[in-house]
Amino acid sequence: MLLRNKTKKETVEKGSPSREIQTPEDKTAERERYSLAYTQLAIDRIVDDLKKSGGERLTEADTCNRLVLPFFQAFGWNTANELWHCQFAVGGSRRHVDYAFSRTGHGFVFVEAKKLNFKNIDKNKNFIRQIEGYFNADKRAHLIILTNGEEYCFFSYGESTGISAVPFFKFNIRNIDLTGNAGFLRHLFRNSFNIGDWPQYAEMSRALAEIRHSLRKAPDSAGKQHVTDKAFSLLYPNLSDKERDEIIRFFTEFR
Repeated sequence: MLLRNKTKKETVEKGSPSREIQTPEDKTAERERYSLAYTQLAIDRIVDDLKKSGGERLTEADTCNRLVLPFFQAFGWNTANELWHCQFAVGGSRRHVDYAFSRTGHGFVFVEAKKLNFKNIDKNKNFIRQIEGYFNADKRAHLIILTNGEEYCFFSYGESTGISAVPFFKFNIRNIDLTGNAGFLRHLFRNSFNIGDWPQYAEMSRALAEIRHSLRKAPDSAGKQHVTDKAFSLLYPNLSDKERDEIIRFFTEFR
């Protein structure tokens, strides 16, 4: 829902967190900035529910219904329509991934959900083998998200033919701010989602990690950042300076 241009500040409807949303002066940025702001409010509600759960041991179904599905709904995905599948048969086999969705019906995101009490899910070898098996069995999978409703780990193939066992980025929803440090997540919005972009993002993240690893003995952070920026611009010359800066900042902070 979009805010109306009535005043410089408006507060969201009754029952929402009392966060004020600044009315953007630039109307061309209106839709995106409102979307980010309202999605952040929805994520704040999920985090509130997460905090209320405390030490409660949620079942996987509870984790999905209270945390996982509301997260994707916050980005505009209709989890009740025909392009969102529950218990999706992987590659026509008897194995099922918890969710699979697509904007166009060509190329899918797989979502494998675990119970909230499972922590450090990207370090769990059984979970990694499971999503590797899904990826290898179904060529329609371009992106796989492993989550416990709090941690979100993204896997894709980049330039290789097989999925990497290391997520190209991960985040905890307690730490993201879509209007601040996590604006990159606007690429998850249903209306602007392009499944073909994600393998490229995965490759960019890995390239950035390689650059920073090779510079681990650089004398100072400023010098390291300069070399990183230069190398990344040579690898991806078609990106604008703003896009490169955003990708470097996001993947560095949330990797």
